[in-house]
Amino acid sequence: MDVKRFSGVYPAVITPFNEAGEVDTQKLTVYTEYLCGKVDGLFVGGSYGSGPIMTAEQRKTVAETVMAVAKGRVPVILMIGCTDTNSTIELAKHAQRVGADAVAAVTPCYYRHTEDVIIQYYRDLIQAVDLPVIAYNNPKYSNFCISGDLLAKLADIGLEGIKDSSADIALFYDYMAKVKKEGFLFLIGSQTHLVPAVVGGAHGVVSGLSNAFPEFIKEIYDACKAGAFQKARDMQLKANLLRSVTGSGIPVPFYHAVLPMLGIDIGIPKKPFLPRTEEEVERIRKALVETKMIIG
Repeated sequence: MDVKRFSGVYPAVITPFNEAGEVDTQKLTVYTEYLCGKVDGLFVGGSYGSGPIMTAEQRKTVAETVMAVAKGRVPVILMIGCTDTNSTIELAKHAQRVGADAVAAVTPCYYRHTEDVIIQYYRDLIQAVDLPVIAYNNPKYSNFCISGDLLAKLADIGLEGIKDSSADIALFYDYMAKVKKEGFLFLIGSQTHLVPAVVGGAHGVVSGLSNAFPEFIKEIYDACKAGAFQKARDMQLKANLLRSVTGSGIPVPFYHAVLPMLGIDIGIPKKPFLPRTEEEVERIRKALVETKMIIG
């Protein structure tokens, strides 16, 4: 895998929906165009993108819409992981047809699977498509944590990378220590650990906050790569302060509230997510003004 091509800042792209809960392709097209000029790549259909609560057809619609704009401009990683292998492969094959640059698959969630099940899941996926396959480690939501030793085994059977959302920098360092495969892609799954990850050798970050403030997150990444560690540290602290404004968990409705403040119509979140109340939106606005992220 060409890690230089896949390095940098990837927003975990938010998906706009309409009142009926369908993908708003027009708004997604405009938003994808907006992001393409500001980031190094796009991570589409993941947790922030509402992938787990979309139908297979909606996920295909998102993939087709994003690829129509981004293909050939920035690398696109489509998150195609499902709770079962067949559905995951179906979406992976579709991703290949529409021209995705790679696919990422979260470990199958809900059940507490054993290691042999996880190995077979990724083996089946790797054999089914001619695309780089990246594991998506998100133990808080998938009920399984990929260890460093397991990741090394998966690399041996053809896995090409990891996107780690464990929030455990020690685990991420263990990945980099134990996987010896040349060209293996290491992406940290949150901007909250961007500096220690990149300083330690990460190739890039998949960031929720870069949906709204892509230049800010890219500046942190670039400062790390340039060795401007004091600047990177100071900006990292600000990024983590901003994360406290977004709310806990995967705060999808936060971005539906903030992006209109930046002139971007991102529609509404898909139920069961609910839009933020007017009072909450005003609280967010004040916090962003105070941190100088937007002009009041």
